[in-house]
Amino acid sequence: MEKYEDLLEKSKKFRNWYYDKEPKLNSAAEPTKEVFDLINSVLFGHIYQRESVEIKIRSLCTIAALTVLDRHQQIGDHIKGALRCGSTKQEIIEIITQLLFYGGYPCTVNALKAAEKAFEEYDGATK
Repeated sequence: MEKYEDLLEKSKKFRNWYYDKEPKLNSAAEPTKEVFDLINSVLFGHIYQRESVEIKIRSLCTIAALTVLDRHQQIGDHIKGALRCGSTKQEIIEIITQLLFYGGYPCTVNALKAAEKAFEEYDGATK
């Protein structure tokens, strides 16, 4: 296992690429920054970078999980990250639509609305 500092550095590089920025904590979370650093070092410095599953698939799985959990506030950045990983808009829409039967109508509609906004933001940033 890599040292914490190395995982944290890998996490920051990955997040800068995946999100096209280093996401910032809001002021309420800032006092617990070290907890978020620990989570990010493991998730983005280790899990996302394991070689047995490509990042594109991991990203689509994250979108699926966020859809059925109705986490539409978090899903937009992951949709843009999935596009950076090589997913197409159609693949993302299909994944979200399939989850209609697993998560229900409201969370699917919320995810599709978040996808529409994320696609617009992604297209605007890449022009």
